[in-house]
Amino acid sequence: MAEYGTRVEEIFASYEELRDRFGAELAELPLGAVGVYTFCQKLRVGLQQLMAGSRNFQLRSISRRDLMALTQEATQVTGIPYVMDAYREEAEAILDDVGSYEATLVTRSRWATRRRSCAAAR
Repeated sequence: MAEYGTRVEEIFASYEELRDRFGAELAELPLGAVGVYTFCQKLRVGLQQLMAGSRNFQLRSISRRDLMALTQEATQVTGIPYVMDAYREEAEAILDDVGSYEATLVTRSRWATRRRSCAAAR
């Protein structure tokens, strides 16, 4: 335990918050309960960050499609797509659209150049 701290306040990140909320009654709470509360708070913050990053601001709007596995093993266990495969088809479709858009721009540019040279030749 010494590697995490020597006092309860150092070990549990939410101990001060609980002290403000419960005052002297906090001494009656088992440290296991403080640990579970601290874990839940960390889980809550992580979920908030995940949701904000995926632009989901209500819990009912988040789905498994918003998740990506960082390892192949996690993909095998959970069925959540591996980060390198997630949204691959959508990304390739966007890149294909950009390529066709660029080809259109090149064609228009060539046409405009020919038109200018024809006008100059008159």
